[in-house]
Amino acid sequence: MKRKNNAIYIDLENIPNNLDLKSLFDELTLKHNANVDEENIFVIKLACGNAASIKKLEKQLAEYNFNIRDTPSITTNYKNRADLIISLEALETIIIKSPIIDRYVFITSDSDFTVIMEILRKYGKEVYLVTKEDVSDKPIFNNSCDEILILESFQTKAKVEEPKVAFPKEKEKEKNEPSNTKRNDKLVESIMKKVIDSMEADTWQLVSLVGIKFHQMDKSRTIERSSYKTIGNLMLKLEKDKLIERKLNEKGHPEVKPIVK
Repeated sequence: MKRKNNAIYIDLENIPNNLDLKSLFDELTLKHNANVDEENIFVIKLACGNAASIKKLEKQLAEYNFNIRDTPSITTNYKNRADLIISLEALETIIIKSPIIDRYVFITSDSDFTVIMEILRKYGKEVYLVTKEDVSDKPIFNNSCDEILILESFQTKAKVEEPKVAFPKEKEKEKNEPSNTKRNDKLVESIMKKVIDSMEADTWQLVSLVGIKFHQMDKSRTIERSSYKTIGNLMLKLEKDKLIERKLNEKGHPEVKPIVK
């Protein structure tokens, strides 16, 4: 079994109170490996924030043996040095090389971290970002990491009794959910069309290769939050719209090619 060393850094003041570390660690441990024989080991775990932000996750952080760093505010507008401390800690691992880190995971919605993320990628390191959905499609984030995980996917759901009457906020939520799905549908359709447009005319390509190209552009895995759910379903839509043709090659593998109009 090949060992993959991970470093995980939490910016405590930029995450919700109900972050479920177990579901996040399960995701990072069981998935996202290039090879099935890779084993994820979390050798560095650091969480930074002020006393109030530490308190909200203190029990979970202790259970996962995090190094917790208190970063009190140093200015009247509550600015602290969590981003600087985490960035320097990550950079130090490149200099010292002990332990050698293969993948860096940053949990934050602060774009200041993109500076260190870019530096780590320059040294050939794999960089993940766990951030809020409403900022996950920011170009600065998508251009600074290898994969984006959505923070809301790793939150505990509060137990709420079913209301007898739908309150205005709940109605607003119900109204927003379809619009978010439509937005995600349009986004993944746009990404896939760009991938198809990049293919040579009248040239068949393996669907698996098209999927890899799509995933490189859809780093926040928006397709999973769209009505399509999978690339296969999205391909069916493009085929229905007569943008692509599909077939099985002589080995039985699916291939596609763009339809030139």
